[in-house]
Amino acid sequence: MEDEAQFDTNLQGQKLGRKGRVTRERILEAALALIEDADAEPLSLSAVARRADLRISSIYTYFADLTELFLTVLDPVARSAQHAYLHHIEMRWPDDELGEKCAHFVHAFHDYWKRNARLLHLRNAFAEQRDTRVLLQRIGAARKVIHLLGQQMGAPDTRTTGPEFDLASVLYTGLERVVTIATDEQLKQHYPENIRPRFQGATLAQQARLMELAIRDERRRLAEG
Repeated sequence: MEDEAQFDTNLQGQKLGRKGRVTRERILEAALALIEDADAEPLSLSAVARRADLRISSIYTYFADLTELFLTVLDPVARSAQHAYLHHIEMRWPDDELGEKCAHFVHAFHDYWKRNARLLHLRNAFAEQRDTRVLLQRIGAARKVIHLLGQQMGAPDTRTTGPEFDLASVLYTGLERVVTIATDEQLKQHYPENIRPRFQGATLAQQARLMELAIRDERRRLAEG
C-alpha cells in the first residue's frame, strides 16, 4: 500500500525492521478492507485489530489513534487526485472548448469519487463529526479545486480571494454534493425509480453546464472591467 521510504520508525522512535514494516502494512490493509467491505463492522481500532489478527496494543505501536490510521489509509487516494482530476483544470480552458472541458473535469471528479467512494464518504462523515484533522484534509482538498476554478474564471495568480473564488466555492460545494449522492449506492436505493436516472449522468451533465455558464459569465465580467 505504501512506499517503505515514507516511514522508518514507529511511534516510540524505534527503527522499523522488516517485521515492523510488514505489521504496519498489515494494519493498513485491514483498515482498508473494513472500509471497503459494506457488510463489515464500523471502523474502529478494535475492529482493525480483529481483522488483522493482532492485539490492539500492536496498532498503538504505529498509530496514535483512529484518525491517524484513517488519514494514513486515505493519503495515497488523496495524492492520486492530481492524476485523477486536478491536472485537467490546471491549464486555462479555451473559450471555444469550455463546455467540453467542464464536462470532462466533472466526469473525472465523479470517476475519482466512484473508485474511492466508501473511503471518501467515510472521510466526509468524520469531517462532519468535527474531527479536526480529517476536516482540515477535506478543506485542503476542496481549496485546491476552488483555487483552480477561480483561475479558470480569470483571477490572477497573485490573488486568492474575491468574487471569482466565492463563485468557485459555490460551484465546488454543488459538485461535491452531486457526486456524493451519485456515488452513495445505499442512499440511491431509497429514491423513487423516476429519480434514480438523475444520478446516472443527468445531474453530472447539468453540473458541467452550470460550471461552464459560471466561468463564461465571470470571464465576461472581468473582461468588461
